[in-house]
Amino acid sequence: MKEEMKEILGTLLAGRAYVFSVFHKLLGSEPTKELLEAVASSESLEAIALFESDSEAAAILKEVLASCGDLDVDAAKMEYTRLFLGPDKLIAPPWESCYTAKERALFQESTLQVRSWYQQYSYVPAGYPSHPDDHISLMMHFLALTTERAAACLKDDLLCGCRSLLEGQKLFEKNHVLNWIDAYCTDMDKSETKLLYPKLVRAMAEFVAYDQQAIDELLSVLV
Repeated sequence: MKEEMKEILGTLLAGRAYVFSVFHKLLGSEPTKELLEAVASSESLEAIALFESDSEAAAILKEVLASCGDLDVDAAKMEYTRLFLGPDKLIAPPWESCYTAKERALFQESTLQVRSWYQQYSYVPAGYPSHPDDHISLMMHFLALTTERAAACLKDDLLCGCRSLLEGQKLFEKNHVLNWIDAYCTDMDKSETKLLYPKLVRAMAEFVAYDQQAIDELLSVLV
C-alpha cells in the first residue's frame, strides 16, 4: 500500500476512534466542565469534520458537541443522573437487553452475546462481571479500542489484521447497536429536558449507521 493512502486511512481510523471515545466518555460518566469544554474544542470539532463531507451524521454530531461548551454543567449533570442513574425508573435504559428481551431486564441473552464479543478481542469492560456488558457506553469503548487496534495493524502493514478488526466491528454494530438504538432514541426523546443526552444519542445513532458505509469504504482499499 502506498504511504499516501496509508496516511489517509490512518487519519480516518484515528478520527473514528476519537468519535467512539467521545460517545464512551459522555455516556459513561457524569459530565464535568473539563470534559464538556474538551469535546467542544476546535481540535475536537476538527476531528469530527473529517467525516462531514460524507455524512450528515458528522454535521449533526459536530453541532451537538459545539454546544457543550455553553452548557450549564449542573443542569447537564441533573439530566445525566435522571437518564442514566435514577433513582426513578429510567425512561431510556442504556442497555441492549432492555430492548431485545421480552421484559426490560438486565443480564439477558444479549448481554452474554456482547460479553462473548468482548472476550474474542480480550476486552474487559469496567465493572466486569457484576455490571452488564451491553451498556451503550461500554459498546462505544469497545469500538474505540478495536479501531485503535486496526490503526496499529495498518501502521505495521498488517492489512489482514486491520481488515479482520473492521469486519468484526461492522458485524458488532449491526447485531448489537443498530438493532436497538432507534428504540433507545425514541425513549430518550421522552426526556423532560433535552440539554445534551437525547440529542447526543440521536447523533450517535446516525453516526453508527453511517459507519457501516464508512467501514465498507475502508475495506475496499485495504487490499
